[in-house]
Order: sequence, then C-alpha cells, then structure tokens
Amino acid sequence: MARQARWGVTLVLLLGLGMAARAQQSYLDETVIHVKPGKGAAWEAMVKKVVAANRDHKGDTWVALQTAYGEGDTVRFVSVRQSYAETEKASDAFDAAMDKAMGHAAAEKLFADLADDTTESRNTLLLRRPDLSSNFPADAAAEAKIVGSTRWIRIIRIVLRSGQGLRFEDLAKQVKAAQEKADPNLYSWVSQSVAGESAGVYYVAQLRSSLAGFDGETPMPQIMGNDAYLNMLKTASEIIQSESITLGVFRPELSNPPEGVVNVAPNFWRPKPAAPKPATKPAPAKK
Repeated sequence: MARQARWGVTLVLLLGLGMAARAQQSYLDETVIHVKPGKGAAWEAMVKKVVAANRDHKGDTWVALQTAYGEGDTVRFVSVRQSYAETEKASDAFDAAMDKAMGHAAAEKLFADLADDTTESRNTLLLRRPDLSSNFPADAAAEAKIVGSTRWIRIIRIVLRSGQGLRFEDLAKQVKAAQEKADPNLYSWVSQSVAGESAGVYYVAQLRSSLAGFDGETPMPQIMGNDAYLNMLKTASEIIQSESITLGVFRPELSNPPEGVVNVAPNFWRPKPAAPKPATKPAPAKK
C-alpha cells in the first residue's frame, strides 16, 4: 500500500535483505498506522473505499492486520516485494489506480482525511531472513498457502546491543534447527531492519491459523534440551537490549491480498458486504 506522504503514515518494509548478497531476496512493504482514539469507524470506512478503488483498477496488493494485544488503534498493511524496483512500481500502480477510480483531487482529499485521523506514523525497511527462520516456505505458492490460512500473528521485536548481530544470528540458527526438528508446521519468520530505525533490530513473526494455535506449544527447554536452553538464555541476556511482543489479527475487509492468498480461503479474504435488513412493516394502529 503506497502513497506514504499523502497518508501521513509509515511504510514499514519487512524485508529479507542480507548484509551479504543472497539469492532470491524478498521484502515485505508495510504501512503502520496509529488511528486516533474514537476515529476507528470513520477511518475504516475510508480505508474500505481505498481497498475497493485499488482492487477495481488493479493497483497494489496487501494484507491488513490490527494489533489485538499491544499498542491499541494500530493497523498494519503488508505487501510482499521481490526488489526495491518492484516496491516503486507497486507505489506507482497504487497511485494510478486511486486517480483512475476517483480523480486526482478526490483521491488527495481522501488521503488528507485519512491523515487527519492518524496520530503517528513510522517508516522501516526490513530484510527477510530465511536462513534464520523456522520452516520458511520454499516458494511463493507455499507462502501464499500459509498466509492464506493465517489469522493471527505474534510479532517479537528484538533490539540488540551494539555489535551483537553475529552472536544473535548464531543463536537464531540454533533455535531454527531445534524448532524445525520438533515441528515442521511451526512458522517463525525472521526479518532484519535495514532502514528507518536503528541497526540491530530483528523481528520474529509467528503465524497461526487461530489464537488457540499458540496453546500447547512444546516448551523451548524440551525442544533444545536444558543445557542448550540455559546457554541460550545466558547469551540472550548479554546481547539483547530490549524485547517486546504483540499479537495481531488479520482484517480481511481492509485487505487486498494477492490472488494466491485469496484462493486459499476466498470466503474469509473477500467477505461479502452485510445484506441490508428488510424494512419492517409498522404495527397497525389500535382502534
């Protein structure tokens, strides 16, 4: 989802860009919006107009998720990109779709109104790190199947102490190996900040088909073994400066996902508008 300046909001690119060249890099282009308290209904109504206009005129694609546990009134719009060039191309397509749907002046007015209902924004660029991720999909089709079935995401934001990136990545690879051995369906995808915030910030996104999916997870000491787990905790205490955890739920009515994602669960991703209630006949007047 583009048009950052017009929205007055942030585009957070949850990217997979390594410090060294990697094959098949991919990126996540995310808009993070903090909505003013009490403005949620009006703001969502405007976003739905954006979704419809963009979809009708083949603009950009994204999925939306809202923070359910964490900072309130926060919505994220996430798109997958294969390159920086594709990010720019998608932004142009989004702008063109909005202008074609309602005219340039009306589109600018809509974005200004959305910005008025926004309190804060932030832009971040992250690199996706399959080499640190547990059960990262082998291709786009496999990723679409997983994302299409996902309803909740737990996001762990990890801020490292200066110069501790290599130690953290070694630790992450140990966790990856243990998790993949324990459960091939446990999805924990890692991204690394490359622009928009301090260096040494990593994100772990854990995807589940329901909130209940977070229940019954095998404890990490059992997965890794007690000695390895205690060593991991010791290393983590030395290299991690801060850590925060949020839970987000997908909002299909605010999303315009790629067709591969939609095809997994079309009734969820393309919800039909609620049918208007039939008019009721007034009761006959009493004689």
